[in-house]
Amino acid sequence: MSRTVVAMNAQGRVTLPASARRQLGLTEGARLEVAVEENSITLRPAYLVPAEDAWAYTPDSMASIRRALADVRAGRIYQLSAEDLLIGNYPRRRPVRARRRPT
Repeated sequence: MSRTVVAMNAQGRVTLPASARRQLGLTEGARLEVAVEENSITLRPAYLVPAEDAWAYTPDSMASIRRALADVRAGRIYQLSAEDLLIGNYPRRRPVRARRRPT
């Protein structure tokens, strides 16, 4: 991790060094997330999700993606035609049973 000292102007603006911008692939208009914790400020690139795509980032949707990736890793994959998809002719996931914990 490299460190560089920068100055803040009267309007509170800070210029990020060109080397840092290049390293992170930041260009003009890039959005940054600012986090303040104790005596520290962290800047991270921020990626905004359009409102119409927000459904894809709900906890249920993210859990579904994790399950799908686990299926792929376990070799549970299927090849389907476009027709099969349109008529709903595809394998269904079995309900997951809750595992009992030893008492």
